[in-house]
Amino acid sequence: MDKTNHISRIIADKVLGQELSGEDAREFEEWSKATTENEILFERVKSMRTSREILALEQEDYGEKMVVRVMTEKGRRERRTVRRRFRAWLGSAAAILLLFVTGWVLLQTGHDLFPEKRVLSCNMIVPGKVEAVLTFADGRTMNITDKLKEGELQESLRKEVVDQNESAYHTLSVPPGGEFYYALADGTKIWLNSDSELRFPASFTGDKRQVFLKGEAFFDVVKNKEQPFVVSLSRGNITVFGTRFNVTDYEESRLSTVLVEGSIGFETQGGQSIKLKPSERLVYDEANGTFSVEQVDPALYTAWIDKMFIFNGQPLSEIMDTLSRWYDFDISFETEDIKNIRLSGRLNRYQDIRVLLNTYEEVANIKFKIEGKSITISRK
Repeated sequence: MDKTNHISRIIADKVLGQELSGEDAREFEEWSKATTENEILFERVKSMRTSREILALEQEDYGEKMVVRVMTEKGRRERRTVRRRFRAWLGSAAAILLLFVTGWVLLQTGHDLFPEKRVLSCNMIVPGKVEAVLTFADGRTMNITDKLKEGELQESLRKEVVDQNESAYHTLSVPPGGEFYYALADGTKIWLNSDSELRFPASFTGDKRQVFLKGEAFFDVVKNKEQPFVVSLSRGNITVFGTRFNVTDYEESRLSTVLVEGSIGFETQGGQSIKLKPSERLVYDEANGTFSVEQVDPALYTAWIDKMFIFNGQPLSEIMDTLSRWYDFDISFETEDIKNIRLSGRLNRYQDIRVLLNTYEEVANIKFKIEGKSITISRK
């Protein structure tokens, strides 16, 4: 094991409160005291939300629970192999934290996470980036990258609307493989996910603050009882006075929204309505005109704004759809049954996708064939 992976394992054990051997304790002490940067790195990893969440999973016996879940997908003949493989690759929260810590250490040190011999010809499968296109009400466009900060964008927009109607709507478009954060005129914060579009005015007038969304976004809405905030979607409207919630409205999937705090109401185009409480997830099936509401952990649906993917027993087809929007690749399944394999896992959004795919190959006995920007999934 190279030095980077070795010290990452020791850091992961230390974060989880495991007792280090004498040699590991000595190496950790030497590494942490070697430079001030190392001390800072350890404190940052230890205090990060992701590390705290993984520690909670470890305390809840996450590994054994996940072994049981995967076992239900397998026949008796495979169970012993599955149990051994799962525990080795994904059966403990410590293993997941190791992947997370390794990514952070490598990010700080500049080393390559994947030696040349493990390259799977996936040079085209890369993480997304901060990117969007702003289309002004008069049709002019501005390309936005991480070089143009949010404050600069706000200032540019204010200058552009001097000679226009301030209530005219402008459009932020985020391509597949992109993400963007924007603050509206009232202070409401919006995180736009890949392949999404937001229409908004330079300033809000009238009796409501209305924006239009396609795709996925997380909203942190500023309270204003006199001027409720309305998110208009293709299949209805969400009304809120001040709250934090995530909404997903991609054309190929059912509309869903998860409430983190506050209160929101959803009304369909046909007039059906429903209200949500914190930690509730609404799924609207437009074809049948039905709602379903369930209690969930909001972190599973909002992790992307913290640069993480978190999957919890979801169908592989759903997992790959989510990943494809960010990594911008096409998916094909050799057989339909593969789509229904349920898996869990975590991945930093800016990490190499192979970290997760290699794990799934071992756990689920499947194979990911990567060619350019296409991934084909088959049974081994």
